Amino acid sequence: MKIAIHQPNYLPWIGYFDKLDQSDCFVFLDKADISKGSLFNRNYILTPNGKLLLTVPIKRDERSIHLVKINNLRNWRMKHWASIEASYKKAPFWHLYQDRFKQIYERDWEYLSELNIALITLICELLAIDVKFFRESEFHCDFGKSSERISNIVATLGGTVYISGKGGKNYNRREDFEQKGIQLLYQHFTHPAYDQQWGKPFTDKLSILDLLFNHGTDSLNIIRSTRNALVKDL
Repeated sequence: MKIAIHQPNYLPWIGYFDKLDQSDCFVFLDKADISKGSLFNRNYILTPNGKLLLTVPIKRDERSIHLVKINNLRNWRMKHWASIEASYKKAPFWHLYQDRFKQIYERDWEYLSELNIALITLICELLAIDVKFFRESEFHCDFGKSSERISNIVATLGGTVYISGKGGKNYNRREDFEQKGIQLLYQHFTHPAYDQQWGKPFTDKLSILDLLFNHGTDSLNIIRSTRNALVKDL
């Protein structure tokens, strides 16, 4: 059983869903601390004027992801939805998905992780990615730190393969996985190019929304079109 683990990011990029599509189970690492420069509360869409960074304002009194609250004193929901609508309302598949996303942006959200997970699970549904979700906070136990933490989560779920992103090379210790009978493999992601409404030349590393609204039901095939095999090392 293949397991991947990642923080619940806001409107993630294509590579995030490539990893999801290769997993049987996916664990939201929602007890991790937020880190400076992370994509936990922000991501890019593409507008007629280029990339636009959408940032959800957060309160800074908590660091653990599942406890971080949104600063709803700022009218971010209306602004984000207006930007998404203005950028993609003429895209080929806007009509197919707009209502589902609009429903999310019309809801009141207190915790950012809840918003992010709602968006990620919706996108997986629209992409027809079949994966079982868990949250680290659901287990109510301390899995440890760094590589030990990850391997303990995988072992708890009975995983035999852990799919890591390339960033995991900075802290993964292969022995933590091998001692538990877990094969450590890395996602070797190649970003596909696709037709964009505003993308000439092509703009990569955007939110998955760009692919979804431009290519709809063919989006998962595009993600898979440049897929490389999982590798033991990068």
